[in-house]
Amino acid sequence: MVDKLLINNKYSKGEFSLVIFTFYIFFALILFTSCEKDPIPENTNNPTIGLKKIQDFVIGDYTVSAYNENGEFRLGYTKVYFTVKDKDGKYVENVQLTSFPDMDMGTMTHSTPRTEITKVEGKVLYETYYSFLMYSGQGDGTWYFDLKYTIGEKSDSITHQVIDVKNTFRTDGKTSRRVIQSFVSLNESGTYIVSLVEPIQPKVGLNDITAYIHKRINKNTYVPVENFTLKLDPRMPSMENHSSPNNVDLTWSATEQIYKGKVNFSMTGYWTLNFILQNQNGETLYGNAIAGNIIYSSLFFEVEF
Repeated sequence: MVDKLLINNKYSKGEFSLVIFTFYIFFALILFTSCEKDPIPENTNNPTIGLKKIQDFVIGDYTVSAYNENGEFRLGYTKVYFTVKDKDGKYVENVQLTSFPDMDMGTMTHSTPRTEITKVEGKVLYETYYSFLMYSGQGDGTWYFDLKYTIGEKSDSITHQVIDVKNTFRTDGKTSRRVIQSFVSLNESGTYIVSLVEPIQPKVGLNDITAYIHKRINKNTYVPVENFTLKLDPRMPSMENHSSPNNVDLTWSATEQIYKGKVNFSMTGYWTLNFILQNQNGETLYGNAIAGNIIYSSLFFEVEF
């Protein structure tokens, strides 16, 4: 058969062997190349899976995008994550970000409690939180945002970018839910801001409850306060204002840098979280006990589920 092929194609045995060898080499190269995976560029894994975009901020050749779980800046505590992309759409590592939210109310301006923006370990993602004292439009005010990045020796910034801080509502859609409160302490030691963080998704039974406490230094500076106590008394106004057992007051956690406690919801519905704020010496700075005709503390938040 081979001899017939050689005769019909006028190839010598040596020439035919060279053709076959060349064919096998060519086929092997195609197979090897097709089986090789394209190299995966660095930093292309999406770090925002499970998050919703809030807003983009274009700063020169870079785009800084804000994300969180609900896709909104909201009244009170708001966790925010940032990504930074270059003009080719690649995520950028080792970025230093600073931000400054500012509410313009016409006759005055003020900022709000916040923390530094830090990198999330193992991700091309940067995180912070804001405790927005007011929502957009409240008191005819407008929230603006200043943002600066530093990458190596290069820095750039944008200023006066409008952001929309949403109000948070009870499920009946009628009353704004109390999640943050600013007040002057009873001993006039200063103005404090308490921000409710958890429970975000309350359930019947024992829930983690967490909060931040800040002291106002001036209209643009708020510092976290440590080693205070938030004495907790949850109540259900529509059910004869009953409380629940096994609640744990909120105390400072040095490891997690937040106030932590436990709240027990014995049933679904509308609850008030009544607090008495005490300093490290046990002195009451704000709030009061629930007794008789007093059904709310002067310091309380709302939960409904």
